[in-house]
Amino acid sequence: MNRKQKNMLGVGIVAVLIIYLAAQSFSNALSFYYEVDEFVQRADSLNGKVVNVNGTIMKGSTIWEPEKARLTFKLAEKNASITVVSNEGMPGNYKEGIPAVATGYYINGTFQATQVVTKCPSKYGGDLDHGDHNET
Repeated sequence: MNRKQKNMLGVGIVAVLIIYLAAQSFSNALSFYYEVDEFVQRADSLNGKVVNVNGTIMKGSTIWEPEKARLTFKLAEKNASITVVSNEGMPGNYKEGIPAVATGYYINGTFQATQVVTKCPSKYGGDLDHGDHNET
């Protein structure tokens, strides 16, 4: 094998590695959206994979531990619910009874959220519990 062939082989190997790593990063960045009931049906096959779950924050289910910045709540839809645990703090507009999307991993029966995004409560009508607001 001459020098030119060795260089081409080296470049080819590096190119394959770059493509492989880019594909892995891209596939990890992709995460699928599920409604709660759909997620519950598929939870075992989704164990450890990054997913987004849409639902409504169940009233009376919130446990907030400010010293740990841990938020635990139930995300529900239809007749299904999941327990969500987030160590990322509480979203600024968090309220029970409003729609939310939890992004994270399902591990050992609990959804470990890396992000919780609540939808703007004002868009969902006046019958939702918006909590007390202190306006300044």
